[in-house]
Parts: sequence; C-alpha cells; structure tokens
Amino acid sequence: MKIVSKLLSVLIGITTFASGVTLFLEIAYFFDLKTLGMFFAEICIIFSLIYTKRNLDFMIYQDELWKKYKTRRSRDE
Repeated sequence: MKIVSKLLSVLIGITTFASGVTLFLEIAYFFDLKTLGMFFAEICIIFSLIYTKRNLDFMIYQDELWKKYKTRRSRDE
C-alpha cells in the first residue's frame, strides 16, 4: 500500500503540472471553453487523487497502529 501511496503522490504532481500548463495556455494563447473545461476537469481529478491519497495514508496509519498495539498486547499477556 505504501507503493500505491507514492504512486498517487507522483500522479498528483504530474496532474498539477498539467493543470498549470493548461491554465497558462488558457491565459496566454487562446481563451476558449474547451480549454477551460479541460482545466476544470483536471482540477476535479486533482481533488479526487488527493482524497484517495489521504484515505490510503490513513488506512496505512491505522494498519501500523493496529500491528503496534497487537504486538504490545500479546507481550503483556
């Protein structure tokens, strides 16, 4: 799961870069609705990737806590 989390971090970086390029093209060259729609779609994709990564990181954190306290309980008994 940690590999998937790192992959999501890379995807967030790539998508953010692509969104920045799209915004630059929107402002600098041609202002049309297709490029603006593509920019908003990329923003939605970024938010969904961030939401997925946060949930995955929390699942990894919960799993590590569960393993930590499971071994601690078994040592105490």
